[in-house]
Amino acid sequence: MATRVIAIASGKGGTGKTSIATNLGIALAANGKDVTVVDGDVTMASTGIMMGLKRSPITIHNVLMGEAQIEEAVYEGPKGVKIVPAGLSLERIKRLDYDKFKHIVNELRPSNDYIIIDCAPGLEKDAMAALTAADECILVLNPEPTSLADALKVKALAEKNNVKLSGLIINMHMNEKSEIRNGELEKLMATRVIASIPFDSHAKKASSTQSPAFVKFPESNFALGISQAAAFLLDGKVVTKVKKGIARKIFESIATIFKRP
Repeated sequence: MATRVIAIASGKGGTGKTSIATNLGIALAANGKDVTVVDGDVTMASTGIMMGLKRSPITIHNVLMGEAQIEEAVYEGPKGVKIVPAGLSLERIKRLDYDKFKHIVNELRPSNDYIIIDCAPGLEKDAMAALTAADECILVLNPEPTSLADALKVKALAEKNNVKLSGLIINMHMNEKSEIRNGELEKLMATRVIASIPFDSHAKKASSTQSPAFVKFPESNFALGISQAAAFLLDGKVVTKVKKGIARKIFESIATIFKRP
């Protein structure tokens, strides 16, 4: 199959975008796919940390500065996923050539089934470079008005640059009356909700220990939501009305189907 380059984007910080991007990459890799997660949020550099990467002497910063080739910045992560982390140096950020980002992604295409780009939130230069390097994007938002308003801005930017909006992931919903319902979000964003993930303390616990929640807490509601998103990317279907606590069974079933010759 042709490589799918998917930007995981959000209009504002705090939506859980990086957790979604990293764990989704792991879920796809656990399903036997060749997957690289690229940290496009180069000012925050959270992807490698969330993946539990202990040491990364060469990062995407070095590649964007012309100091290294992209293959030198690729590291092994959980379940066989590959990671291209960002660096922590604030001084280097001033010297990054964002115009190289799309070229870097294209160099990764031949060796991957999926490339997941963790975009910076908002519409700044780093966010635009990461988003426009993708073929499609998934927007992560919380079901409240400010998150929706910012997501609409990112949607407009994606469409302007011919990046297909493949769906929404609603994260950290709490089933409160004040929240915007999925049906309304789908109408306003003119796309489908591919996963709806409730607030789950397991995601925060996993992040604090630098262990991806999909691996550390495979039975959690968060892992279930990631499994739903992975299922959608694998076969284009949305898993709905699934009982709590069976994320592992769902994913194992999906994996069995797609590992058949």
